[in-house]
Amino acid sequence: MFRSITFAAWLAALGATMPANFAMAETPAAITIPADSIALSVPSAVMGKARELNVLLPAGYEASTQTYPVIYLLDGGAAQDWPTYSNRIREAMQAGQIAPAILVGIATEDRQNELTERSTNRRIVRQWPNHGQSDRFRRYITTEVKPLIESRYRTSGDDAVIGESAAALFIVEAFLREPNLFDRYLAVSPSLWWDRESLSKNAAALLAAHTAGERQLLLTIGNEGGQMQSGMDRLVTALRNGPPQGLVWDYEPRHSETHSTVFAASAIDFLSRAYPAPEPVTP
Repeated sequence: MFRSITFAAWLAALGATMPANFAMAETPAAITIPADSIALSVPSAVMGKARELNVLLPAGYEASTQTYPVIYLLDGGAAQDWPTYSNRIREAMQAGQIAPAILVGIATEDRQNELTERSTNRRIVRQWPNHGQSDRFRRYITTEVKPLIESRYRTSGDDAVIGESAAALFIVEAFLREPNLFDRYLAVSPSLWWDRESLSKNAAALLAAHTAGERQLLLTIGNEGGQMQSGMDRLVTALRNGPPQGLVWDYEPRHSETHSTVFAASAIDFLSRAYPAPEPVTP
């Protein structure tokens, strides 16, 4: 799996200026997966092999007939963000910060292949020749992951996707190119520097093609600077100048956070805004 130190060394060797912040934060070894977490190995025709999904059902699921929204966590493998955020999100639900929801971790394997679109940058092509099949990963989610979850569990038809860095880049791309894929898009420090910021440069035209629909987009970024920030600024300008009808969106930079801390600082806040817990009933 790609790690930021590898990328930083490569950039130093080339004298390049692209940001060295494309990797996930590491999961602390001491964090364990909840005992009732459900690990699935799902055959995938789209991806050409069995893929890992992880599921955590809300408290009281088995005893109820209620339907629940679904939160999809990208980089949601057992060796990725699943241990940390399955625990944190469950605790937030139990504390009344987030409405009860089904949490699904979608594992990634080759993040540059699965989370990015094809680049024309020769340095990127040389470093990751297999990159750029985010459209296939979206198809995997659309045709295999979501139908499986919706057929196996009591889902309400409302769903969200959340992720950081390259996963957040994928989320922004999915929002711009396939806005009906999810109801809520929660992107933390998306790597919008990718391919010379081409996604943000195309944002205005892609937004203009959106049909009306109720969707939510929440964006944040740490103290990234450079092409990370300029790509975000361009995306935010496009949203301000031409928001699609029905879109509820917000951009709240967290410049006191770094690329490695911003996800932990914003994930629960974003999810509580996507799925606020119901007000307690007073007698």
